[in-house]
Amino acid sequence: MHLMKEGSSNEQAQMLSREEVLKALESLIRRMDTIDAQCKDGFPLYSPGSTDQWTVSPGGSWVGGFWSGWWWLRARVTGSISDKCKAAEICARLSSKIAADSINRCQIFWYGAALGNLWFGDISARSLVEESIAAIGASYDRKINCIPLGTGMGGGREGNQCVTIDTLASLIQLLNRGEHSVYPYISRCHADTILDTCFTKNGAFHTAAHLRAARLRATDRAGMWSRGQAWGMLGLSRAAAQWGEPYLTYAQSACHYWRQSRHNLLAPNRLDDPSGPPDPSSSVIASLAMLVLADLVPDGDEWRLYAHQQITAVTLSRYFIGFEENHGREKYKEGKAQGIFWGCCYKTNRGHDELVESAWGSFLLMAALCVLADIIEPSDC
Repeated sequence: MHLMKEGSSNEQAQMLSREEVLKALESLIRRMDTIDAQCKDGFPLYSPGSTDQWTVSPGGSWVGGFWSGWWWLRARVTGSISDKCKAAEICARLSSKIAADSINRCQIFWYGAALGNLWFGDISARSLVEESIAAIGASYDRKINCIPLGTGMGGGREGNQCVTIDTLASLIQLLNRGEHSVYPYISRCHADTILDTCFTKNGAFHTAAHLRAARLRATDRAGMWSRGQAWGMLGLSRAAAQWGEPYLTYAQSACHYWRQSRHNLLAPNRLDDPSGPPDPSSSVIASLAMLVLADLVPDGDEWRLYAHQQITAVTLSRYFIGFEENHGREKYKEGKAQGIFWGCCYKTNRGHDELVESAWGSFLLMAALCVLADIIEPSDC
C-alpha cells in the first residue's frame, strides 16, 4: 500500500483498494463502540486531536443527528439488528430538537431520522421526520424567501436575519420527503435564495448572508472557507439530483472551482490563511458532492475518480488512524485508537480552531467509504 504524504499533489494521487476501503470501515465501526462507552446516554460533540477525550452533550446540539445517523449507517453495513436498535434508541432522543429555533434541525432530522426510515422503514423515525418537516417548514420567512438560521444553537439574536450554506443539502433532502407539496416548494425557494445571495459566477460560495437594508447581503469572501464551499457543493449536487437544470450547471461550476482553488487533496481550512490548519473533513464533503454529481453527468467517471483520490488522501493521512503505516506511536500499533478521524477543523470551547474528532466528520467519512464500496448509493445520504 502506498501512503500519500500530506500536501502531495493531485498528480501523485493513489486510490484505496476495495480491501483497504473495507479495512477503514471496520476501524470506524470498532471506534463507535469506544465512543459509545465514554458517552453513555449523551451525545459526542468533539474530541481534540487524537486524545480520545470527548466533550459530551446531553442534547446533542446540531451534532446529535450525525451520531444517530452513524449508527443507522453502521446497521446498513453490518445488517445487525442490535445496531439498528441502537440507532433507533438514539434517534428517539432527538425529539426535543423539533421545537428548536434553528435551521440545523435539517441536519439533525435528515441524518438522524430520515435515514432510519429510508433504509429500514422505521416507523418512529418516520414520525420524527414528519414532525420535523412541519416545524422547519413553519420557519419559512416569505420576506426573505427562505428559512433563516434561527436564534437557537448559537444563531443568536440576529439569527432570523441570517442565512447560511451548511444545511442546504439536508434541507433539500428532508423537505422533499414531505407529503404536502408546500415543503418541496419551500426547499426550492430556499435553494434559489441561497444561489442569489451566496453563489458567484466562478462557482465560489459565500458561507452566509445577513439582512441589511431589507436585502440579504453576503458577509464574507467567497470560496475562502473550505468546508463552507464543500457544503455548498453538496447542496447544489442534491438540488441537481432533485430538479436538474440550472442546478446541474451550477454544481459543476462549484466543483470545478474546488479543483482549481484547492491544489492539494487535503484542503486547507481557509484559502486566505495558508499558515493555518488543514481541514480534511472538507475534502470528504466535497468528495460526496462529486460522487453525487458523477451519476448526473456524461463525464461522471472523472468526478468519481477525483473523489476516490481525495478520500484516499484523507484515509491514508495521519488524520485517520486506521492503517499501521500512518503512524509510529506504539498505542496506535496496538490498535487502541483505531478508527479515530481527527481531521475536522472546529472552533472549540477554547475559542480557536482546532483539529478534532467528531461524530459528523466520522459519519461523513464512513458514508463516502460506503459509496466507494457500493454499500450505499451517493444519493442515499
